[in-house]
Amino acid sequence: MTAKPERTVRHIFYAAHSGLELQPGVKQGSAHGHEESEGRIQFRFFFLKPPGSTDKPTQIRFVSEPPEAYDLAWAIEMLLDGTVSPQEYEAGRFKVKSSGAKQSVSYRLPPHVYESANGKIQTEVGIEAYWTSPGERKFSIFVSRGNRLY
Repeated sequence: MTAKPERTVRHIFYAAHSGLELQPGVKQGSAHGHEESEGRIQFRFFFLKPPGSTDKPTQIRFVSEPPEAYDLAWAIEMLLDGTVSPQEYEAGRFKVKSSGAKQSVSYRLPPHVYESANGKIQTEVGIEAYWTSPGERKFSIFVSRGNRLY
């Protein structure tokens, strides 16, 4: 009797020229030859080619470890509820920015750094809540690689 393959749950969000796919993350190549997935989240940010552009589409993959996934869920809940305490700001977990009419609060996971043929590459994932007018709050999940924020 053959076992049925497990179905992977994926959530995909689209914007005008980009998107985000969330799914359970798998750590491959463990010491015992099996895959470990418990508590990891894989973020796949993809960027669609704008009309008339000659650039090719790009994607960035980020796999969070279980403590990072927990921290990100905690930060999202704090921003959604609007219950970020002054102690959290003082501890440096959340950053506040104001520019003109826009005020934002953001949270970033610690960067992932790895070596490539071109040298070290640093990738960060974070969330941001921002207000464009009184009572109007918006949210975003972002990725930065090197000095570029996507």
